[in-house]
Amino acid sequence: MNAIPMNDPRQFQFDLPSNSIPPAPLNEVIHRRAWAAAPLSTSPRENPDIELIVIHATAGSTTDGAVSVMAEGRASFHWAVPGPSEAEHEAFVWACAPETRAAWHVRNSCCHSAICAGARRLNHRSLGIEIVNTQRGAPFTEWQITATAEIIRYARAKYPHLRHVVSHARLDPVRRTDPGHYFPWTNLMERALSI
Repeated sequence: MNAIPMNDPRQFQFDLPSNSIPPAPLNEVIHRRAWAAAPLSTSPRENPDIELIVIHATAGSTTDGAVSVMAEGRASFHWAVPGPSEAEHEAFVWACAPETRAAWHVRNSCCHSAICAGARRLNHRSLGIEIVNTQRGAPFTEWQITATAEIIRYARAKYPHLRHVVSHARLDPVRRTDPGHYFPWTNLMERALSI
């Protein structure tokens, strides 16, 4: 059954409450190939305050396909949420780059007036999550949404300045549509905000 497009990903954003929450564990495993590529596909952070999480979808069907862009030094992200065809699905998320490094997941020129006061170079203020999905109408699984919400809660507990959760399309609406029209944004927001 095909999912029905429900939303405009260029509008996907929710802000996190400023109250602190207790530490939230994250079931993550280091992806060795991605981790090895991280020194060549990330940068030292210019801003130590994490204010933003950006949600992406891979436009491919495997984590390894997404990691290949890191190995080529073209882009990077902090976590990958495995897809339903992968053995890791429903088991854990992949840690792909150190949180202490700025991953290359948003163009430096991208900005939005409602995000980080319109600042640019958002990679230095953000964490990036790639969810494995082709963006061709295949549904995101319940586990993928739950796992993404768990990453958000983990980061919210760890980074006191974290305020925004947005789609890639929100920041780069001319070039990007991810995580796509089929992404259940309201579901993610409800899960991420529930404690």
